[in-house]
Amino acid sequence: MPIAKPAASETGDPLLLTPGPLTTSTAVKQAMVHDWGSRDAEFLRINRMVLDRIVELAGGEGTHVTVPMQGSGTFAVEAMITSFVPRDGKLLVLINGAYGQRARKIAEIAGRAVAVHETPEDTPPDLTRLEKMLIEDKAITHVFAVHCETTSGILNPIGDIAALVARQGRRLLVDSMSAFGALESDARQIHYDAMAASWNKCLEGVAGLGFVV
Repeated sequence: MPIAKPAASETGDPLLLTPGPLTTSTAVKQAMVHDWGSRDAEFLRINRMVLDRIVELAGGEGTHVTVPMQGSGTFAVEAMITSFVPRDGKLLVLINGAYGQRARKIAEIAGRAVAVHETPEDTPPDLTRLEKMLIEDKAITHVFAVHCETTSGILNPIGDIAALVARQGRRLLVDSMSAFGALESDARQIHYDAMAASWNKCLEGVAGLGFVV
């Protein structure tokens, strides 16, 4: 049988349906044609508009800010973990795929104490077990969760996780790479300290830029 070719985008290029960079919209590519001076008033206006719009999408107006990162999504996650988890803190990492594993490795390399709650790639975290771990280990200061784990596409119950973490008086860090801009991540409903994502996933921007809300 002949192998079906992927559908083409407006430019004639094949659509990228990979876990990494997705197809960049034509509108974004057209905006990049213009050369911008970093101190130009119009550039500063656009920059401010984008940062404010990210916070608005996150439902964090008045409580959160957007910090752009000059690197990949993993760069943003590393910045989030090493900035928010103090050296004397302890991070509980919820793992059900490669990106949870990556967060654990980042924290360990950074010299942070790490605890792990791991389930199979098709299984969300056990919230009863999670709560028990938080009750029993008072050294845990932060919890890390992946919103949508790219490995299998599993959607983790981030709202329930956030409520549980808040109830136990801990702080939540979220990797929302494959979810931000497509799935609900309203900071008024999902209480998190920080959420990392990147421009080149659901927002259809260019690769090489991430951000932390």
